Amino acid sequence: MARKPLPTGNKVIKGTFQNCRAPADVPEFEPVDVFPDPPIILNPDGIDMWNKVGPQLIAAKVLQTADLYMLEQMCYSWQRFRQTARAGSDITAAENNALRGMFAEFGMTPASRTKVSTGGEKPAGNKFASNGKRVGNQ
Repeated sequence: MARKPLPTGNKVIKGTFQNCRAPADVPEFEPVDVFPDPPIILNPDGIDMWNKVGPQLIAAKVLQTADLYMLEQMCYSWQRFRQTARAGSDITAAENNALRGMFAEFGMTPASRTKVSTGGEKPAGNKFASNGKRVGNQ
């Protein structure tokens, strides 16, 4: 199975962006600065996830206004997962895969977290500049 393409913003942050390969018209949305109250359809489990995960996604600079709908769906799926587990029933494979997919989209699994960057400062200079050379007075 082929990898999903990285968003352009992630490529810029990683330093792998190439203008000649960039899509011409990728939509950009405003980042979420003020996190909204949880949607009314969420129960306490969904509200708990909304209030814990949302601010962390904002701090990691991965949440945009259009993503709030996906976050709502993920929190709703999470609350259904918790309800099913409390009832002693098994979650279906389709529900499990959908929830895992939503976690991965937001970089909330160990493997997907390596593909999302917070845009922090990169060290200046070439870290390989002194390879094979003696540094200092020797």
